[in-house]
Amino acid sequence: MIVIKIGGNAISHLQDDFFYQVKEWTKEGQQVVILHGGGQLISSTCAFFDLPTEKIDGIRVTPSSVLALTSHLLTNVIQPHFQNQLVQAGIPALAVNQEAGPLFTADYLDQDTYGEVGEVTGIDKTLLAQGSQAGNGQNPVLLVNSLASGPNAPLNVNADSAAQALATMASADQLVLLTDVPGVLVNEEVVTALNPLKANQLIDQELITAGMVPKIQAAFSALHHGVHKITITNHLGQGTKLEL
Repeated sequence: MIVIKIGGNAISHLQDDFFYQVKEWTKEGQQVVILHGGGQLISSTCAFFDLPTEKIDGIRVTPSSVLALTSHLLTNVIQPHFQNQLVQAGIPALAVNQEAGPLFTADYLDQDTYGEVGEVTGIDKTLLAQGSQAGNGQNPVLLVNSLASGPNAPLNVNADSAAQALATMASADQLVLLTDVPGVLVNEEVVTALNPLKANQLIDQELITAGMVPKIQAAFSALHHGVHKITITNHLGQGTKLEL
């Protein structure tokens, strides 16, 4: 299994080589699961409706009003749009949240601080099993978002954390965190390889900040739990390789 996390901003900048590589992986029999975010579309729509757009350490603060909007945009706008992109590229794709609901279950991360935000406690492996159903000789790509079933109601989960949990719990071979920058940048240069010690030093020096921090933390957590290969990039095959 290959898990690809794609930020909302990155979806609109995908090149032909991305779709070519995903198609090749599915032809080889790989199960590809793409977890997508909402990013800028959620922020700009919240701003339009005068709803909060605050983030703390890269995690979106999500009161109930923002959760309702986030859920609608992720499931009913972004996911079908992305599914259509894949199908047009000749890649069978299953929009899991539209057709089956959340893949994740979660508990509150810190309700007082973040609102309706969760941390993943489990995944529905029966939904992942649908990926073994071949279409035209290819495994369908599974499209999921980071909404989760919470104790009482749906919860929003940071997409990088959700991707880490998915890769870990599903014993994925590879995790790609596809973003809108070519890797982890320090002084505008890509760090080609990063281990935990070096990452913590750069974070302490505030050379790595904002949304890249939870992305790196999620990546190292996945490595510690058995995911073999993790890359942060805006282009499949390049970027920052994470290593222990």
